Amino acid sequence: MSKKIKIITDSTSDIPPEVAKKLNIDVVPLNIFFGEEKFKDGVTISASEVYQKLQENKGPWPTTSQPAARDLLPYYNKAFDDGYETVISVHVTSNMSGTLNSVNLAKQMVQDKDLVIIDSQTVTHSLGLIVHELAKKVQAGDSKEKLLNVLNNSLIPNAQICAVVDTLEYLHKGGRIGRAQKILGTLLNMKPVLQVKDGFVDSFGKVKGFDEAFSNFVSMVPKVFDNLLTDTVWLGYAADDENAKKLYEEIKDLPNTPKDIQIYEIGPTVGVHLGPKSMTISWIGNWDTNWFFGKS
Repeated sequence: MSKKIKIITDSTSDIPPEVAKKLNIDVVPLNIFFGEEKFKDGVTISASEVYQKLQENKGPWPTTSQPAARDLLPYYNKAFDDGYETVISVHVTSNMSGTLNSVNLAKQMVQDKDLVIIDSQTVTHSLGLIVHELAKKVQAGDSKEKLLNVLNNSLIPNAQICAVVDTLEYLHKGGRIGRAQKILGTLLNMKPVLQVKDGFVDSFGKVKGFDEAFSNFVSMVPKVFDNLLTDTVWLGYAADDENAKKLYEEIKDLPNTPKDIQIYEIGPTVGVHLGPKSMTISWIGNWDTNWFFGKS
């Protein structure tokens, strides 16, 4: 395996630690604040602890913030000290987080090194999958040029996430509501269906509760599987994995099921904004949001 290229991302990618380790990906934690109390995502607080605090709804509303440049520097310095020639640092969409600002500041401090900075234009498992696929290609020995080509022309433009959330309240309070604002007041027991488009959270419809969401997911998935560019699909959950497990059971034996379907938790930083009970499916491939509503 070539020692030349190192992949670094941030904790909004929600890559499970064991996957990051296996693929030699370093993950920089974002910060989560409950009032004056500061935690590092996935390091000093777990997703389940965050969800528990949200559901108890005691004390201050949590906020999240990007790592400082000085928090990023040790990751870059270590990679170059370890003999990597190039670091490709792939991060959460700049439309939702200031993380890339910190990354750019850190880059100025390692000026003579080959640090490539990438805005993934997405977040959570669709970012995770971009990094996951990229790291697999690094392990296969692909060149830097080849990696950047596939990243910019295939992985990023085709990274998809479809999410059903219990409420938009968390996105609203966290200031990350983006274009989903337009349906905030019209829900009345409806569950919003969200995607990340052009780096923003965007609502493309709503469903009557999780049962309808679930059956829509089930009917959409065969089309998703027909349009995959990789063999990996991640099902995401926040606080409660029951629906994700149920969805997995429904789709694992379809004729066109990819060989790698995983159920992973949505991490604390993203979870603060999506809220408990959210359910997602993420993949790299084509998508038409009409598929979710049974239209081709």
